[in-house]
Amino acid sequence: MKRPLSRKSGLYALACLCLFVAACAQVYLDPGPNPARIEVELTAKADPALLEYPGEWVFWDWGVNLIVPQGPLPLLQPTEPQNFKVISNVNPLVRRVTFLAPTGKRTYLFQVSGYALRTRGEGTVPVSLLNYEQKLELDLKPGQVYRIKRDLTSAR
Repeated sequence: MKRPLSRKSGLYALACLCLFVAACAQVYLDPGPNPARIEVELTAKADPALLEYPGEWVFWDWGVNLIVPQGPLPLLQPTEPQNFKVISNVNPLVRRVTFLAPTGKRTYLFQVSGYALRTRGEGTVPVSLLNYEQKLELDLKPGQVYRIKRDLTSAR
C-alpha cells in the first residue's frame, strides 16, 4: 500500500517548484535613475544548409548584458516585456527592442545564439547554427540613445 504524501514532503515539493520557476524567470539589471537607452534592431537567420530538414525548428537566445567582474551577466531591462531565451520555431529572428542601461563607462555584451535540438543516441542535444558576440565599451550619459543595427543572416 502506498503511503500518502506527508505535509512536509508536499511543502518541500512546492518549495522546489517555486525555486525552479524563479530560476527560469528573467531577472533584469536595475538601470538606476534617468537611464540611457540602447536600441537594438536585429535580424538573424540560420543558414538553411545547416538544417537537417526544411522547417526544422530553430531556437534563439539573445540579449544585451552588462559585463561584471564576477557572477552572472545581468540582462538589460527592455522597455516592453518579452522573452530573450528559448525563442522557438522562428527563422529568421527579427527584433526591435529598446533596453534601459545604466549611465557611465561600462562594458556590455551583445549576444545572439541560434540552435536546433537534435536527437543523438538516447537524448536530445542543442546543435549550434549561429553564434555572434560583440563587446561594447560605452560611456553613456543620462537619457542618451545608443543604436545597434545587426543583420546576421548566415545564408548569404
